[in-house]
Amino acid sequence: MRNAAGQRASGPAVVVRSAAEAAAALELAGGTRPLLLSAPGAAGALGPRGWRALVARAARAVPGVAFEDALCCGAAPGHALAALRAGCRILVLADCPGSAAVAGAAAEAGALLLPARPAALDLAGLDLRKPGGRARLSRWLAATPMTECSSTARPRGTTPALKEDDAAMRLTPKVQEILSWYESDNPGTKANLARILMQGKLGGTGRMVILPVDQGFEHGPARSFAPNPAGYDPRYMFELALEAGLNAYAAPLGMIEAGAATYAGSIPTILKVNSSNSLSTTKDQAVTATVQDALRLGCSAIGFTIYPSSEHQFEMMEELRELAAEAKACGLAVVVWSYPRGPMLDKTGETALDICAYAAHMAALLGAHIIKVKPPTSAISLDAAKKTYEKHPIEDNPAARIRHVVQSCFGGRRLVVFSGGEAKGNDAILEEVRAIHEGGGNGSIMGRNAFQRPKSDALALLGAIINVYRH
Repeated sequence: MRNAAGQRASGPAVVVRSAAEAAAALELAGGTRPLLLSAPGAAGALGPRGWRALVARAARAVPGVAFEDALCCGAAPGHALAALRAGCRILVLADCPGSAAVAGAAAEAGALLLPARPAALDLAGLDLRKPGGRARLSRWLAATPMTECSSTARPRGTTPALKEDDAAMRLTPKVQEILSWYESDNPGTKANLARILMQGKLGGTGRMVILPVDQGFEHGPARSFAPNPAGYDPRYMFELALEAGLNAYAAPLGMIEAGAATYAGSIPTILKVNSSNSLSTTKDQAVTATVQDALRLGCSAIGFTIYPSSEHQFEMMEELRELAAEAKACGLAVVVWSYPRGPMLDKTGETALDICAYAAHMAALLGAHIIKVKPPTSAISLDAAKKTYEKHPIEDNPAARIRHVVQSCFGGRRLVVFSGGEAKGNDAILEEVRAIHEGGGNGSIMGRNAFQRPKSDALALLGAIINVYRH
C-alpha cells in the first residue's frame, strides 16, 4: 500500500499489544525487518505516547534489530494528528472526514499514512511461552515477503530509543513562566493550560489564536453560517482550526459533541457553558452545559460570559464562581468572556478604554485563567474615571490601549486575548492584530472573520495573523 509519495510500509507485520509481544517479534525476526502494528484503534485506547513507549521498551529489550512500527488510528483524524505530534511516522487511518488534513500534515512531517491495516499475524492468539506459538511466529516472519519503506526521517531500519522524558510535554521557558503566574492551581489545570499554549503554529510562544463558534446560539444559524455554508457542519470547524494550526477551538455543547470522537485529542477544546440568543430582550445568558460535560468530552477548559453593567451581572458572576470552582477542582482551565453591556452603557461605552480595562480586571478578580475582551477605543465612559485618565493619560494609539487592558489584568500576569468582532476586511483585521501584538496581548479569538470566509481565504487570513504573533 502506497501513500501519495509512493512509499511503502515494511513487512512482515505483526499485531502487538505489549512490549513483551513486540520484543518476541524482534527476537525472532532473523533477517527480516518486521512491522510492529498496533491493535485496531490503539491511538485512542493506548495513545501515541503510550505506543512509542511500548515500542521503545521492546527495542531496549532486543537491541540492534531493524524494524518499523505503525500506530492504528481507526477513523479518527484527531488521533492521527496527535500521533504525528508525538513523533509517530507510520500511521493507519481509514478514509473519513478530516483525513485530507492529516494527509497534508503527514506529508509535511515525512510520515507514511496507510488507508488500511496491512495483513498481519495477531500475537494475541499465540502463547509465545510455548514452542508452538514461537514456531508459528517464526514461520510468519520467514514466509512473509518484505517491502520497501522510505517513509521515515530516521536512518533506514532503525528506531530511536525513547528517553524517559520523551513521553512528557516539553514546555518552553515562556510557557513555564506563564504557568508560574497561576500559583493556586493544581497540576491538572496547569497541564490543560499548557496544552492550549503548546498547541499549533504558535505553540510555546505564549501567544494564541483561538477559533470560537458560539455565534449560532447568539445570532442564529443563517446570520452565522450562510456566508460560508460549510460552517453549518460542526466538523468543518474542527478541520478549520486544525488546518490553520490554531491553539484551541471553543463552542457550545452540541457543536463539540458533534465532532468529539472523530477529533478527540487533536486540538484543545473549550466548552462554552453559557449562552444568550437574539430572541431575548435581557442582557443575560443561560447556563447550557456543565463541568461534567467538559470532562466527558475531553475539553481543556470551560468558557463563560459575563456582562458587566447588565441588570443580571451579579447572578452571572455567582454562576461563574460556582462553575469555575468546580472546573478548577477537576483540573480544567477557565476562560471568561467579559463583555460590558447594559442600561448605563451605549455602544460607545461598551468598548471605551476605561470600561474594557474594568471588565478585564473583573474577569481576573473572578479567577479567569484566560480573559477575552474586545479591543478598546479611546473613549472614556465613566464620569468618575475621566479625572483619573486626565491625570494619568494613556497614549492615544491602539497598542497603548491594549497595553493598558493587559496591565489591568494583574500587571500582565493573566492571559488576555481580544475578539475579532464583526466581519471586516483583512487590512483592518491585521492592523488590529499588530496593535494587540505590540501592546503585549496574548492573541486573538477570531470567529466570524474566519469561518464566514471560504476555507482557502480563512486559512490565508489566519496564517497572516499567526505570522504577526510569531515575530
